[in-house]
Amino acid sequence: MNLRRKVSVLLGVVVGIVSIADPMTPWNYRRKYAFLMSQDIALQRNPTVPAARTAGIAFVAIMVAHAAVDALSALVPASLGLLEARLQLTAQQSAWLMGVGPLFSGLVQPICALVSDRFETRSPGTWGVVLGVLGIGSLGLVSSFWSLAVVYAIGVIGIGMFHPVGVATAGHLWSERRSTAVSYFFVTGMIGGVLGAMLWPRLLATSGGFQLLPLLAAPLLLLALVLQRSFAGLTPIHHRDATNDDARDLPDAEWGMVCVLYVAAVLRFCVNMALVYLFVRWTQSHVAAQHPDWSLEQVAKGAAPIVGNLNAATLTGMAFGGLAAGAFVRTGREKWPMVLVPVLFSPVIALFAFLPIQAGYLLAVATGIGFASMIPVTIALAQRLLPKRTNLASSLMMGGAWALALVGPSCAEYGVTHFGLQTTFLLTAGALALSGLVCLPVRNRPA
Repeated sequence: MNLRRKVSVLLGVVVGIVSIADPMTPWNYRRKYAFLMSQDIALQRNPTVPAARTAGIAFVAIMVAHAAVDALSALVPASLGLLEARLQLTAQQSAWLMGVGPLFSGLVQPICALVSDRFETRSPGTWGVVLGVLGIGSLGLVSSFWSLAVVYAIGVIGIGMFHPVGVATAGHLWSERRSTAVSYFFVTGMIGGVLGAMLWPRLLATSGGFQLLPLLAAPLLLLALVLQRSFAGLTPIHHRDATNDDARDLPDAEWGMVCVLYVAAVLRFCVNMALVYLFVRWTQSHVAAQHPDWSLEQVAKGAAPIVGNLNAATLTGMAFGGLAAGAFVRTGREKWPMVLVPVLFSPVIALFAFLPIQAGYLLAVATGIGFASMIPVTIALAQRLLPKRTNLASSLMMGGAWALALVGPSCAEYGVTHFGLQTTFLLTAGALALSGLVCLPVRNRPA
């Protein structure tokens, strides 16, 4: 069987699985409303499947899927040094590769959010998991920078498709504590990212590690099936919107608040992606200084586990900060935490320029708290400001902002080349402080 036929068969299997699982795919679109209403009526009339239990199963499925896709998304950032050595990438190619994730994942999120809101379907979330698995799983088969960029783009497009549907559905399922629900969604993603950042460098550094990646497809495609079946049991999206008492048109001043939140989110994600690149260069510089006789490939392999640990420590801080923010930041009192937390934690990034590598893990945890703890708060506030378009609100604060974060690694690479590593850390700290200061015009909006 030639390669084209194998690909055709694989795509046919995937389409078959999702079409069985998803009665709202385009070829079944005419039956969409009948299916949704039958599911809603069955949910109300069947006492053996209480609504709370159905919602609980869906919530857990969303959390598990988020952990899985974020573990996949951690592969390239955590293993960048190994990819550089394997494919002989230049520093500029590495910086551009780090921009592929934010660009494609970010751009697709508002598009999927609009599709989901327009056609009242959650199926883009399931298709996102499928594409993410196929794309990231194919990284072990590439042999050049361009093939790497293409399959990585496919993977992050899928990862991006999942997020707006996942976070909006989580917020709907626990609408009375939306910030807490979004925080749980955020934290499970961080847990997946931590596990991925620690696992991938160690797995891929072994002999034959890259060849194991395609084996991810089977269990994660099964997860996509479970996720879609859980979506099918939920209240239809149009029913939720029709009964939302907060649904209303926004005055211009509140559209302005959405724009301010978006700018702050862009700055935070740029800091995040800049740090991912800086961690690689910072760690490699320390390893090279400790082992001056090592080749570039040996330095990359020696630095890879440390880089993975730094990313894992950062994600741990992000998870802790997001969970704490969801618990302690009250609805209607978001302004000053969004201003002060980034400003107070920005000096931590500057310390990377002056402290030894042994202090890196603690600094990374604190850095994650500083730039990420307000992300779930921002998403929840945006959902409240756009109650008729919660998928769109979520995607703007995640993917819409994430798309512009592609400049983060490129700016970091330019800074390291022209100003040095220490100065670039200082500039990155300034960007984090600015992300808090731009929130000064935000007004506390009572629940």
